[in-house]
Amino acid sequence: MAAIRILIAEDNDLVSLTLEEQLRGLGYDVIGIARTGAEAITLANRLKPDLIMMDIRMPEMEGTEAAARIRDQMPVPIIMLTAYADKDTVRKAEAAGALAYLVKPVNEVELPPAINIAIARFREIQSLRSHVNELEDSLEARKLIERAKGILMQRLGLNERDAYERLRQRARDKRAKMKDIAQAIIEAEELLGS
Repeated sequence: MAAIRILIAEDNDLVSLTLEEQLRGLGYDVIGIARTGAEAITLANRLKPDLIMMDIRMPEMEGTEAAARIRDQMPVPIIMLTAYADKDTVRKAEAAGALAYLVKPVNEVELPPAINIAIARFREIQSLRSHVNELEDSLEARKLIERAKGILMQRLGLNERDAYERLRQRARDKRAKMKDIAQAIIEAEELLGS
């Protein structure tokens, strides 16, 4: 199994080097170190890491802002690093989409569990998002099919079951999805005007 590829975003050289050594010693692949929030965004987009470890307090751009931008551009699990454990800082990390939070100096034994949990939670979230998208697509298709059935029932004097069967048969004949046939019927109806 390939090593997990990690991008470190930390402006303190001693902290970043220590963290890099710890991660490499644990078998992780550190693929880059960003010194600013803006550089973290650039490197994340270019290197496509499996996970990012991001300091909250960074020059040019706060780590929380960089994490939020990365999340919006390219979803990736992010673990926030900070020397602060106050409620405001934790809330900022949560709002930025962090999946774990480690207080510096980081204890090496805390790294594998935090990384494993962050990656597992990220996969769960991605799976749920995918499922929600599938449900939204299904609902949208259902709405189109219902509307097209109504048009067929009105225009051709069909009952609901026959209208549905006509849609299904047309989709089969054209080797198309029912929602695409339904969309074509709706567009034709709008063009012809009811």
